[in-house]
Amino acid sequence: MDKYMKHVRYAGILLMAFMGFSSCGDDFLEVIPKDQVAASTIFSNETSADLALYDVYKELPDMEGWGNEESYYSYDSFEHWSDNAVCKFDWAVTYRDLQTRSMTADQYNPGWYNHGYPALPFVYDKVFKFVRKANFFIENVALYKSNFSEEWIKTRVAEARFLRAFYYHEMWMAYGGLPIITRTLNLSEQGDNIFYPRSTFEQTGKFIIQELKEIANDLPDEISKGRAALTLKAWCELFMNNYSDAAATCQQIIGGVHSLFTATGATSYNDQFMEENNNNCESIFAYQHDKKTKTGLRTKYFGPAGEFGAWGAMCPSQSLVDDYLMKDGLPKEDSPLWNPKKPYDNREPRFYQSVIYNGAEFAGKVYDQVNQKDLYDPSREYRSGYFRCKGINPDLTTADFEVNADGANFAYFRYAEVLLMYAEAKIEQNQIDDQVLKAINDVRVRSGIPTLQDTYDKTSFEQNELRDILRRERRIEFAFECKRYWDLIRWRTAEIVLNEPYYGMTVNAAGEYEPVFLKASAFHKDRSYLFPIYTPWIQINHRMLEQNDGVEFFDGQNPGY
Repeated sequence: MDKYMKHVRYAGILLMAFMGFSSCGDDFLEVIPKDQVAASTIFSNETSADLALYDVYKELPDMEGWGNEESYYSYDSFEHWSDNAVCKFDWAVTYRDLQTRSMTADQYNPGWYNHGYPALPFVYDKVFKFVRKANFFIENVALYKSNFSEEWIKTRVAEARFLRAFYYHEMWMAYGGLPIITRTLNLSEQGDNIFYPRSTFEQTGKFIIQELKEIANDLPDEISKGRAALTLKAWCELFMNNYSDAAATCQQIIGGVHSLFTATGATSYNDQFMEENNNNCESIFAYQHDKKTKTGLRTKYFGPAGEFGAWGAMCPSQSLVDDYLMKDGLPKEDSPLWNPKKPYDNREPRFYQSVIYNGAEFAGKVYDQVNQKDLYDPSREYRSGYFRCKGINPDLTTADFEVNADGANFAYFRYAEVLLMYAEAKIEQNQIDDQVLKAINDVRVRSGIPTLQDTYDKTSFEQNELRDILRRERRIEFAFECKRYWDLIRWRTAEIVLNEPYYGMTVNAAGEYEPVFLKASAFHKDRSYLFPIYTPWIQINHRMLEQNDGVEFFDGQNPGY
């Protein structure tokens, strides 16, 4: 995907002049807008048809950038739905609404779906438009196949099916079962046949997984030689608790072309996210940014405030800070190195490469809460007492922010996740062996953390013990990468974790640290594991509205809404 996206993103302006794929209102069920250039022209040769495929690619969620007219993303990051961080701004949807989670399926404005605040990569009516674009491409490649080479057809159709599966998996995690639509729809031609009922959660997951299985070997080298499809497949299998399948899929990737990024030594963990290391050996599937043509906004939105001049919108929580290990590899509550009067001493390297805390230096400036200088700015101050430095470019300036000159990619999947998915899948089957420990150790050792054997002075681990270690590793390793919320959902621990209030840390004039309450949090066991589908989206589809199985569907809606 990386090389292909680099090539096709420059065609964007031409594409929008050539094609009219965008539409609005309730027409996400329909086929193609009436003002579109004839398909016979679009699919007359491989070059113009590539532009149609670009139109499917460009809808990928830009989780740290502007996005586009259909999928706009903002400073109110999806990470703020988890317990890892809070949004600095108290008007943000995640800061305000997640204290009660009282939103109903009838709410739109104000609500969760009416604009890009918060950043949601799965909004039903928008993402089904992206599915429609993929279907349109696949159908017309088949219709005009005489215009293309067999190799082009094989790889491009595989790419479109991969993208369709990716879009489906985003909605599936959020809403559960979905209408499975693999053809373009046109009300005037097909009438009532354009309406599909929701398939179950299991049926939808199996559809996504089967699609990825079928096309993995047909994807071009630019999409990680099929490993993007296999990684997404393993993730979906893990999300369905199909641990045996997930482990087997991960084994197809481990030991292949990907590896952990170690090129810059001790700081490799954070350096992998910098622009100069885009598409490195660890990157499996990433949104491609370019500081001139497709900029990101990570440093501008989430870098520290004060004299650095960024927004500081993502404030790490005390809960996340507490979960970082000590440098001996142990949790702070188990380590002799822990000193509550000096809570930031002797922590593991990933902590120092991820979080700015009182006394930390970033971009030549110290975050000094006591003397209120450098990165401290009372007029634009933090909420939690922490800023993010993971993936934040210290060389960017406020002048760069004005023109959004940030070219660092956003990683959907990287090789560290394959290793930890494999380990988790084996742990859940209680099949703990040296390969499981090696997978976890590889991730730890890359960041300068002792192996599990050295940390705990033993060579065997019980299932519950290693499960806790693995889940902590995932939280730390993937902090700020929009993974944590989905982990809490699939582990079914959100009803515990997300009912805990958020805290930060402050320091008084004497240098003493004191926890500070930030906000309440609510999560309703009976309904919050799924998002609501906005009621009017259901009402236009009578086959959904008629669904009442008393388990997954209530008038086509998710339970509790």
